[in-house]
Amino acid sequence: MFMNSNLFEPGKSKAEKNFVQQAVKQNHRLDGRRSNECRDVQLTFGADWGTVAVTLGETKVLAQVSSDIGVPTTARANEGKLQLNVNIGGVAFLDEAQSTHDQRFLTLNSLLERTFRSSRCLDLESLCVAAEQHVWCVRVDINVLNHDGNLYDASTIATLAALMHYRRPDVTFAEDELRIYTEKEREFQPLLFLHYPVSVTYCIYKSSSQPIVDPSLLEENAADSVIVLSFNSYKELCTLNAGGSAPTNVRTIMQCARNAATRSKALVDFIRKALVLDEEQRSKGSGQVPGLVGLISEAAHKMSFHQLMKDELDKERATTEDSQMEVDEQPPEQAVVSVAQDDVKKEKPKQEKETPMDDSSWLPEESTPATVPAPKAGKTKQNRNKNKGNKKQHSKKPQNESDSEEETKPVI
Repeated sequence: MFMNSNLFEPGKSKAEKNFVQQAVKQNHRLDGRRSNECRDVQLTFGADWGTVAVTLGETKVLAQVSSDIGVPTTARANEGKLQLNVNIGGVAFLDEAQSTHDQRFLTLNSLLERTFRSSRCLDLESLCVAAEQHVWCVRVDINVLNHDGNLYDASTIATLAALMHYRRPDVTFAEDELRIYTEKEREFQPLLFLHYPVSVTYCIYKSSSQPIVDPSLLEENAADSVIVLSFNSYKELCTLNAGGSAPTNVRTIMQCARNAATRSKALVDFIRKALVLDEEQRSKGSGQVPGLVGLISEAAHKMSFHQLMKDELDKERATTEDSQMEVDEQPPEQAVVSVAQDDVKKEKPKQEKETPMDDSSWLPEESTPATVPAPKAGKTKQNRNKNKGNKKQHSKKPQNESDSEEETKPVI
C-alpha cells in the first residue's frame, strides 16, 4: 500500500502552500532572491561531443547527443530526424508508482518537443545524405540528476547547448556506396541551426500580482499558475505554455514576455561564449576536459553565467525593474470596468433623445390636410374609377400619397 504522493514532494501540503503564498505577498522568497532574479547557470562540457551538464541552483541535468544513419519518412524524404528522450528516474522522491512521475515526464517531453521539433530550430535538410535513402537521425537523451525546481529551463538549456556542441562525422554517398569518415580522416561537422530557442518559467500566485521567475521546487508546487515562454535569440516567440487557476491579464503576460525575450537572448550568448572557451581548452590539448564522472562531481571546471555575462545581467535587471514598476502602478480592473459602464449608462439616454428611432420603413406615413385636400363624399366612387383607369398611365406613384382619408383608415 502506497501513501499519498503529495507527501513525498515538497510544496504539496496546505501548510507549505500557505507559507509560500504569504511570503510572496510580502515580496519575500525563501532563498533571499528578488522576484525578477534568476539563479546562476553553470555549464560543463564533457570529453565527447554533445555531452553537457547544466546546473541551475540545485537542479542538475545531463544531456547527451548521438547520431546514426537511418531511412527518412515518406512525407519528408529529404529531411533528417530529431528525437528527444527524457529520463527522470534519477530523482529520489519521484517513485514510478506515483502519479507525479508520469505527469512530469509527459509535460517535460511535450515541452521539449514543441520547443525544438515543432519550431524547427535545426536545419533538417542539411542532415540529408541521399534523398529517400539515407539521412542522419539525431537523438538527444536528457537525464535529470537532481530536481529543485524549474526543470523546464534547465532541460532546454542543456538540450540547446548539447546540440550546439555536437559534431557529426562527415559522410559521402557515391555509386550506391555510403562511407562514413573518422575524425582523423576528416573533421567532424557541426549541426546547422535556423534559430536558438530557450525557455523561461514564471510562477503566478493569487496573493500577489507580481510574477516570480526561475522558481524553486517549493515555489513551483505552491504556485497557482505556471507560464513557460520559449524565445529565440531574435526575440521571437516559439512556444507558450500557460496553465493554472490564477487569473492572468494581458499586462502580466506582456511583462513576462519582454523579460523572457531578454533572458533568452542572454542565455544564447552565454552558451556561445562557453563554446568558444571549450574550443580553446580543447585546442591546447592539456587533457583537462572532464569525462562522464567528472561532469557530475563538483570538482569539474564550470562556466558560470554570472561571471561571463555581467553586462547583460545588469541590463536584464534594469528592464525587469522597469516592467515591475509598470505592474505596480496598474489600476484595478474592476474599477476600470465600473467606470466604463457608468460612462456608457450616461451616454445612452443622450443618444436616444438626439436621434429618435426612424419608423418610416415599417409604418405608412399619415397624410396631412395641408398636402392632400379632403375630397367630397359623393365623388369617392368616381375617384376610385379614375385611379383604376390611370394605373397604366401612372406606373410610378409615390408610396405615401393617398386619394382620401377613407382609404387611409382601413390601411392603418
